[in-house]
Amino acid sequence: MVAPRWPGGRRAREVVLDLWVLVPVVVLGWPLLTRGGYPFARDLVLTPRLPLRPEAVGLGTASPRAAPLDALVGVLSLGLDGGVLGRVAVLGGLALAGWGAHRLARPLGTPARLLVGALAVWNPFVVERLGLGQWALLLGYASLWWVALAAVRAREDGRLLPRTAPWLALGALTPTGAVLVGGVALVTGLGTTRHGRRRDLGLVGLVAAAQLPWLLPSLLSSAATTSDPAGVAAFAARAELPGPAVVSLVALGGVWDRLSVPGSRAGLLGVLTVLVVLAGLVAGRRRGLPGRRLLACGVVGLVLATLTSVPLGQHLVAAGTDTVPGLGLLRDAQKWLAPFVLVAVLGVGALVDGLARLVARRATPLSSTVLVVALALPFVLLPDGAVVVHRVLTPSRFPADVEQVARAVDGTDGLLVSAPWRLYRAYPWATAYPTYDPASRLYDVRVVTSDALVLGDRTLRGEDPLAAAVGRALAPVTSGSVAVLRGLGVRWVLVTRTDPDGPGLLAALRADPSVRVVVEGPDVVLLELTGPRAAAPQVAPAALATVVVADLAVLLLLLGVGLSRPPRARR
Repeated sequence: MVAPRWPGGRRAREVVLDLWVLVPVVVLGWPLLTRGGYPFARDLVLTPRLPLRPEAVGLGTASPRAAPLDALVGVLSLGLDGGVLGRVAVLGGLALAGWGAHRLARPLGTPARLLVGALAVWNPFVVERLGLGQWALLLGYASLWWVALAAVRAREDGRLLPRTAPWLALGALTPTGAVLVGGVALVTGLGTTRHGRRRDLGLVGLVAAAQLPWLLPSLLSSAATTSDPAGVAAFAARAELPGPAVVSLVALGGVWDRLSVPGSRAGLLGVLTVLVVLAGLVAGRRRGLPGRRLLACGVVGLVLATLTSVPLGQHLVAAGTDTVPGLGLLRDAQKWLAPFVLVAVLGVGALVDGLARLVARRATPLSSTVLVVALALPFVLLPDGAVVVHRVLTPSRFPADVEQVARAVDGTDGLLVSAPWRLYRAYPWATAYPTYDPASRLYDVRVVTSDALVLGDRTLRGEDPLAAAVGRALAPVTSGSVAVLRGLGVRWVLVTRTDPDGPGLLAALRADPSVRVVVEGPDVVLLELTGPRAAAPQVAPAALATVVVADLAVLLLLLGVGLSRPPRARR
């Protein structure tokens, strides 16, 4: 089908495509655009200001899962309210994915590019990850589109490194994103330009540098480097449709958490999605879109996502996570599906483009029908995508006693323990979902929370040895618990009294005469453990300086390469 002639030519067409991408972005993010407050549900926890502490760069006793993301959020929140920052990050990440997608699909006609732009935003993978509140992972997903596009454009102008570097920086905000974006950058970018050896070495160097913000804290932190093998089965991909989990993964779903799955995935529309994706893969290969390298990334991603849902693969990965440092990255298997999502979306675009060309040759009056199909298909395949997402993106407001606690503890020494001892709990002033404990993101003091995950009747052990010691002292509270806590360096205990276990824990701690009530609000109670206590564990200044300098160096390197310009040709 011949693309329509837009007034203003190619630039006007690009503007229309960019504006169309904003339609699914706005629909998914509607609560963020229409309600005040802070996004607060599941893993999506934004606060007015994230304290800049060593934990923000991944140092301490906990695993550096949010390094260097927390450090960047902390710096930005010095001048930008966290609620605004969260809206920009969530909505901007979705828009970046759609904008990169339709540009990567430029060989296709306009109707197919409209489809690709919307489908990159409105698909089961994005919806289910947003249903978990994992907005940072979606920044890595968005970066994949632009990294793949950089490799394509580099074949024309040779500017592989400047085009790739900014997206490596965005992807490197989380360990998973760094690995995903770095891997796709290497596979799609190596050997694609003239003077290949020099540029290839440069690309390898940039990808390696992008891993430092999470690798260095992992090496310098006192957290355990291995993970509970039971987590492999708990976080394996799940079947949403009849048959093995790989069927649901091909349909771009399969997340482990059933609360994040739209109801339509289990029915006829889920089956239809499988058929459309498979037909798209065939059509895409005939059109050469995606290219072989990106297709290889998609296949590897699908294999990794499927691996732990197969008994043998689950056994091998489980055995490795208990012995091989860092292999715990594999346990949330469905997140590795991201490169396959790119392949599937481009394939469906090629399928629609082929249909458009066929109609243009044999039934021109039906061309407008093809355009309608292209515009509507993402929403028809997933009509209830916004239902799951809106429940998570609806903002909340923190209770007033949170500010009282901040005034009491900010800048003090000693540890603050957040209890009752669970990482996720329901808050009556927020959504009904169990949500990540926000204490470490609210208070400028060293906060210790549980890092063990409770899934049904199973509890997965964490990696933080200090948190494990605190948990033993609190389960249950005895006459000697307060002394044990002081021996660990604990000065403050913050009790969420609206938690079912809150009143009992509060009464048990108050029974100790050395415990003083500092703040008593309707939602939280702050207790101070008076008397002599051990010094809280400290981060070595040399380790902190090493990580901060490395993070800044990586940021400046990637941004510097991204802003570089090709040398002027000699006259």
